[in-house]
Amino acid sequence: MYNVMNTMAALDPSICGLISQVSIDRLDKHVKKIEGLRHGWENYDILAEKAGYIEETFRSLDVTVENQDVIFHGRMYRNIIATKKGRESDKPWILLGAHYDAARGSPGADDNASGIAVLLEAAHLLDSAHFDRTIQFVAFTLEEPQPHTVHFLIGSDSFAKEARKLNIRYEAALILESVGYTDTAEGSQFVPFLIKIPIPQKGNFLGIIANKRSKIILEAFHAAASSYVPELITIPYRVPFSGRLIPETRFSDHAPFWDQGYPALMLTDTAMFRNPHYHTHRDKHETLDFTFMHNVTKAVLSAVALFGNP
Repeated sequence: MYNVMNTMAALDPSICGLISQVSIDRLDKHVKKIEGLRHGWENYDILAEKAGYIEETFRSLDVTVENQDVIFHGRMYRNIIATKKGRESDKPWILLGAHYDAARGSPGADDNASGIAVLLEAAHLLDSAHFDRTIQFVAFTLEEPQPHTVHFLIGSDSFAKEARKLNIRYEAALILESVGYTDTAEGSQFVPFLIKIPIPQKGNFLGIIANKRSKIILEAFHAAASSYVPELITIPYRVPFSGRLIPETRFSDHAPFWDQGYPALMLTDTAMFRNPHYHTHRDKHETLDFTFMHNVTKAVLSAVALFGNP
């Protein structure tokens, strides 16, 4: 479907050229700009400032930028959407997304300034590329738990429902969720007991989480990453019943896409299963592994290029 075997047999020079341009300096800059207390309810004005930075960055590119309003308890929030039109309008789209809010009391460097940094770097490098499929870059609001409700994933849930209502077709939604923390100590990686596949004991891999509907894009992403970024360890895992037996596998913005019937992947450093700073005041820039983020960005670019021109 995505010429995965051809990809593995002979690397595409154009993709190699694309991923060679990934900049740790730009990733570092984006993390520093997004990091800081920005809980949706408690730090409303600061979150709006972060949204402004993301929108400004998108508007510097050759894409169509729009805001999708998300109303929560009388306050206006927004998903920020950048769309790069493909050559063939009838083909299903590719989406790359990440949330830009943070948990209460946390500066959220890993969760999820790291994901936004990779999103913005990917958008920057893909700006001059041309694809058959339309590519969307989306920064989601209100992923984290908020007061007045037991629900979370509020921004992405609103987005996915609206996309389904508009009959937008997605070939793949790739969601970046905490992609900046590693620990190479033996035993640093915790594994939920219901996960029965071999998982490394060192927390230095990227998890690729899919449901049954997303099996094809799971295999294709894993193959592309293995071919183009062999230095990045990737662990693919397809959860049964769309993750309902292991709720933690639904704790990000891919879950609303699963619920609307879209193929989607969560790309993650596994967050609370590895990072001791998760959802605390210690989740800061200096704890991140930018070489790992650099490799994650390259893997994302190789997959989007593969999916964009099937």
